[in-house]
Formats: sequence, structure tokens, C-alpha cells
Amino acid sequence: MNFTPATNQWTRKLSLFLLLLLVLPQIAGADNSKATPSSSVEILPVMPAIHVEAARIAPTTGMTIIDKEMIENLPTRNGSVNEIIGIVPGVQYSEYSLNSSTGGEITPPIVSISGSRFYDNNFTIESISNNNSLDPAVSVINDATKLPGHSQIHFLSPQVIEKITVYNSNIPAKFGGFTGGQIDTEIISPTSDFWGKINYRTTDSSWTSFHIDPDDQEAFDNSNNVSMQPEFKKHEFGFTLNTPMGIDTRLVTSYQQLYSKIPLQHLGGTTSQTRKQETFLAKLDHDFSNRTNISLTALYTPTSSFYFAPYSSGKPDHKNSNYKIDSENYSFLAQVEKELHKSLFSLTFGYTNQKLARYAPDDRFAWSSATDSIDWSSTGLGYEGGLGELETGQDQLSIKSSIAFDSINWGQTSHIFEFGGEVSYANKYYKRPKTNYYYNSYRIDDSISCAPDDSACIENEQYLYKRTKYLQADTDAEMTNISAFIQDSILWKRLEIIPGIRMSYDDFSDNINYAPRFAASLDLFGNQWTTLFVGKNRYYSGTLLTHALYEDIIIIKQERADNSSDWVDVENRPISSRFENNEIKTPYSDELTLGVIQKFFGGNLKFQYIEKSNKDEFARSRISETGEPDIYIFNNLGRSEHESFQLSWQRSWMKHFLEINVTWQETTTSHDSYSNTLNENDTTETIWYEGEELYYYEIPRTDFNRPVVANLIYTIKLPGNITFTNTTKYRGAYWRHWLARDDDNHLIQKPSLINPEQSDPYVYEKVKSEKSVFFDWRFSWKTPGDLDQNMLISLDILNVFNRKMKYGYDSGDYGYHYELGRQFWAGVELNF
Repeated sequence: MNFTPATNQWTRKLSLFLLLLLVLPQIAGADNSKATPSSSVEILPVMPAIHVEAARIAPTTGMTIIDKEMIENLPTRNGSVNEIIGIVPGVQYSEYSLNSSTGGEITPPIVSISGSRFYDNNFTIESISNNNSLDPAVSVINDATKLPGHSQIHFLSPQVIEKITVYNSNIPAKFGGFTGGQIDTEIISPTSDFWGKINYRTTDSSWTSFHIDPDDQEAFDNSNNVSMQPEFKKHEFGFTLNTPMGIDTRLVTSYQQLYSKIPLQHLGGTTSQTRKQETFLAKLDHDFSNRTNISLTALYTPTSSFYFAPYSSGKPDHKNSNYKIDSENYSFLAQVEKELHKSLFSLTFGYTNQKLARYAPDDRFAWSSATDSIDWSSTGLGYEGGLGELETGQDQLSIKSSIAFDSINWGQTSHIFEFGGEVSYANKYYKRPKTNYYYNSYRIDDSISCAPDDSACIENEQYLYKRTKYLQADTDAEMTNISAFIQDSILWKRLEIIPGIRMSYDDFSDNINYAPRFAASLDLFGNQWTTLFVGKNRYYSGTLLTHALYEDIIIIKQERADNSSDWVDVENRPISSRFENNEIKTPYSDELTLGVIQKFFGGNLKFQYIEKSNKDEFARSRISETGEPDIYIFNNLGRSEHESFQLSWQRSWMKHFLEINVTWQETTTSHDSYSNTLNENDTTETIWYEGEELYYYEIPRTDFNRPVVANLIYTIKLPGNITFTNTTKYRGAYWRHWLARDDDNHLIQKPSLINPEQSDPYVYEKVKSEKSVFFDWRFSWKTPGDLDQNMLISLDILNVFNRKMKYGYDSGDYGYHYELGRQFWAGVELNF
């Protein structure tokens, strides 16, 4: 299905919507006149629930709740919030998330929701931010000046998660700081009885089928680098203990670890790289009375990764290149809930400390391997050393409160008011403890004499006469955020209207933003058989401090005439890259959604249309002249468009749960992330694509952009205490743009009709990527007997039929990339 967001398509959209409204009640084929109204959609706890607030008509929000039982029943790989929410409509993974060459990695996959970039979602834990705003778009581990990031701070084990709530549209006014989706994770709460659990899961490369291109097979089998991992072992283990501490006080504690060991060839032997994620949790609940409760949570989630160079295949071993990238992440939450007269007051205090650090050799050298002492490399160069130490982090304090009132009747209408606010302060920093160097360009001289402090010289062999100097840096940036919201849920007969508005301000950008929210639903026949809903909303993103932290990054190119001469800066180009601060706007997204929910074959059939237009998105531009040092600033020249149709049906009956959802979508964008360079002329220049001249922002995005994604989730409780879950994910074939070439392999250009003054635009051709179908299964068996004391044995089979699925259209190092084949995970839990 091929479509492009445009206002002139409204006739087609409206016609399709009206047709669905007329047809769906008829195809249901049931006596809806006898249907009994209910305050919530009837569901079993094993399903991801469609939420209906209080006694309201219908879900006006695009919310999906995945509860504890569903989390436990889903087949998973490494286990993470991002893996679990993959069953939600509108969620897409990167094309590179299941690379068969890197099966030993454990970092959660990144996700896009409703066409967003992966760092534009708002991840929260107990409503407090879990977003990493330092530099989430960096993915490489070998950047001399940056550390690899992720969209989240804490990687929570599913063992400590009670519930995950995902919003993909019509998001209430109490949430802000995003242009994508909202994902809130609720941690398990202590209960009044004593219980505990010990859990263990494992897999390894011998339980895994790899799909590797024949041209890459030899390099894969004999890999010396992180990009190809032919062997690995993974272990997931931990315990949870719930302890009553009196009539009114309860405590739950948990420790969980996910560990991966990846043996690789290195310097004539085998050395193992490692990855580790840990979760330490303590949560205390106390009831001061039957109307007041306080909850205290301490969360610590360190991660540690051990690497060595090289970083990609085809490179020789690097000597003395071992390094670690560690993160330490703390959060402390204090939550108070008090029932007032006809209202509920909540207050949350939060503190988060995040530290990400690289521990590596100070300097790196590219020696000639032609001399005797450089005996570890058979190629022309022998590399040694590392990238130097680096550290980034943040401290964040937040106070959040809200009041939700009981229903108030005014005339023929009833109202549920909610208002609240949040204040947060963050201090973020970037440090390079000392100046580091990368030495290269050798001169061989068997009579050379080296100075005692010259590390780039080998006595009677060679010296290096060029270097890149990374200056010591220590910078920080502060930001205070203030936000407030108010929302009213108005019920009049069969119509519910939810207007709201959110105001936000931060003192770094000095922008005040007003985000109106509006949603409405109509119970068409007054019996909750057919419900129409509509929404029009604006969302403002959070503020990134990446460019502010990088202002002090200075890289200098230097040379020396010989080993006895001083190092001097290279003429006219002492600084190769630098970021400077400038005034920026806050990116925002305008959303329009409409749909219908229909009772159908004992379940709920939901059709939804979502259109989003994102403006003022972050990119960067180069402000220095040609031949001058590279100086970049952030700008707001980015824009994106998203359009999707979502159809879902779910039903629970007896011991069964079934959900099917399908999303048709397209996202176009001017750029991939805030690290891309986008100048003013890029917003007016065009290309030719499939015979049509388009602006850059009209080009389909190259990742997170499968036109069709479908999920089927089926769970059944079988005799003998066996539970079986199947998840099937279909991702349709898609097309990406690729520069076209003529028979002589020259790039093709064609004069512009839109902007004749520009250089002739390049011609791009459509290149097809393959569709994929995954079947994942989970079997679990619980021993019969005492409900409080039992053992659960589980088996997860991922990519059950071992489908060989190529992803992307670009080649790998030598051949094509494929997704991981069949993999088994075995687990056991002891409950007491």
C-alpha cells in the first residue's frame, strides 16, 4: 500500500471511514439491542488490555496495557521493556535489531512508535522520566569523542515489572516531553504475605542457528571483532523476596542479572568480551491510614561491557586495546497518595543519577608492521592502544503532583477534572580527564634515537610524525523544566469530550510551549456496541543538551618534521570539529486521529487512523566557511510526516486469549537524526524518485518504516498446568531509495522542474527489501500442588521455523545481512 500524507487525500480518507462506520455494525451479526452496557471492556488478565477509564463510554486514548501475566507468558529473547511492547500496534523495530552476526549482544532494541524517531518517545518508570537525553542517537562504540547511547537510562528486568502502559495516540495532557509515544512502566509492589522467587534462564550459540552470507562465513567463523560473534553464552538469573514488616508495612527486594560471554580470536589466542546488565530493587509501601499511602523505591541498574579492538571485520588485531564501557544508574522515588474529600491527591519526589564512562588506554598508535617489535600484525599496519577515558552523566531532581476529582454533575453533564504540575532540575556533564592522542604516519629509520618521553618512537626502528590531539574537556549544562496541565472529562448522554492543555517551559531554550489536547468519543447506539472516537493533539518534545555538552570538544591535527622536532598545528586547520550553542525552538508534533470500536464475534474490533506532522525537528548545520575549522550548531530545519491505519481485534474466552493487529503506515522525513547535517538549501532542494520530483522531507524514511506490520498473539492454558503462547510477527516488504546509475556506473541527474536554479537533482530508484515472518513460541509448565510453593519450567523457541530473512538491501562487509535464525532459551523458576 503506497500513500503519502497530504491534505488533498481527505476525501478518500473520509469515504473509507464512513464506509467502515456503516459496514462494521452489520458484519457483527449480533443482537446489539440486548447488549448490556458495562464500565469496562471484558478481558482476562492474560491479555494486553484496552483501558476504559471509570464508567466512561470508551477508550479515547490510544492506550494498551500489558499486565504481569501477559509479560510472563510472552516469548522473549533477552527480556526488556522494548521487546515486550513489540506486540503493540504502531511499534516498529530497527532493521538491524536482529542481526544474525551479533547474537551475543544484550542491549534492548530501539523502537519507533507512530512514526517517531526512537529517541522521541517518553519512557517513564512510575511516571518519573527514564529518558536518556545526553546523546541517545550515538550507537558506535569506537567514537573517540562520544560514548554509545540509548533512549533509556534504566534497563529493567521483566522480573520486576508489574505492568507496562503504552500510548500511541490521543495521549492525555498529564504526559509531555515527547513527539512519539508514551511508555510507562510500573514496578512490582510489595504485598501483605511472605513469598519469594528464584529464577534462571540461559541460551548459547550451540542453541542458535545463524544465517550468514557465504561470502562472510569464513570471516564470521574466525572473527576477531565485535561485529561478528560466532560464539556466545547468555545467563539470566536472580531472586525476588517479599517481606511483610507489620500490618501496614511491606517490602519487596530483587536482584536480577543478564550476562553474555562472547569468545573471539585475539592476538593468537581466544579472549572473551562480556556484557552485563544488573537490576537492584527495593520497594517499601506503608499505609498511614486507609486514605493515605506512601511508597519508597530504590533502583540501581549498572551495566558493564568489556571490549577490545578491532571494531569491524577485515582489520588486524590491536595490541593493548582492552577497554570497558560502564554505566551506573540510580533512581530514588517517594510517592504519596492521599484520598481527599471527593478527590485523590498524589505527590512524587524523584532523584536520578546517571553515569556513563569509558576506561581505555590513553593513546592509540598506527605503527608500521615492517619492523621487528611490531610482531602482532601481518598487514601493513600494527595498531596499539585505545581511545582514552571519557565520561558523561547527569543528576536530575523532580517533583510531580496531581489532583484527580471524583465525578461532578453540572446540569446534564458530568465532569472529571484532573490537574497537576511538575518541576525538574538537571545538571549534565561531559568530561575527558586528560588530553589523548592518536599517532599515525610512520617513518622507518634503523638508526633513530628516541627521546625518553616520546611514546610515538621506537628505538632503532621507526617514529610517527602525525597525530590527532583530543584536548582535555570538562563542561556541564543545567536546565530547569516546569510543566502544568489541566484536563476535563465531560460526559453528556452518549458523548464524552476530553479537552485539556499542557504548558511547559525550560530555562535552557527559554521556550514556553502550549500543547492543546482534545479527544472525544460517541457511543453510537447507547449500548457500547459501536463507539466512534476522534482526537486532535499537539505534543512538544523534550530538550536535548547534546550540543551544549559538546561545546568544549576540540580536536587538533598536528605534525612534526622529525622525531626531534616540536609538534605544530597543521596550517589553516587546527580544529577539525566543534559544536556551538544557539537559540533553538522546541520540536513539536501535530496529531489527528479518528476511529471506531465495534463489538465483533465476542471481542473488540478497533479501526484507527493516525496522521502526524512533525515540525522544527533537531538537525545540525555547519556555519564555518570551506577550509576553516568545522563548527556546527543545532537547528530546527527538520520535519517529518506520518500516516497510519491500524486494525486490531482481541478476545478472551475460557482459557484462551487471541489478538490480531495490523498496521499500514508510511513515514517521510528530511533526515534520520539530530546528528545529521541539514542546511537551509537542503529544505528547498529536491530529488527525483520513481519519476516524481520530491523534497527531501517527502522521501520515505530508510529505517523503522515497514509499510505493513502485523502481530498475532495467542495464549492457551492447556491441561497439566501447561501454558502455550504463540506470537507471530509479519513485516511486509518495503522499498527504499537508492542512487540510480547508468550503464557506465555514473550517477544520474535530471533538471529540476520545481527549483530550476538548483543543481540538477540526483535520480533515485526504488529498491525492494524482503518481507519477514517470525513465529515465536513459549511453553511453560508449573508443578501441581501448593499454589504458593511450585516450580515453573519454561522453553522459549524464537524464529521457530528457522526462516532465513535478509534485511535491508545494502551489503555487509562482503555479502548480505540476515536476521538471526532459530534460538532456544530454557528457564526455571522456584516459587515459595
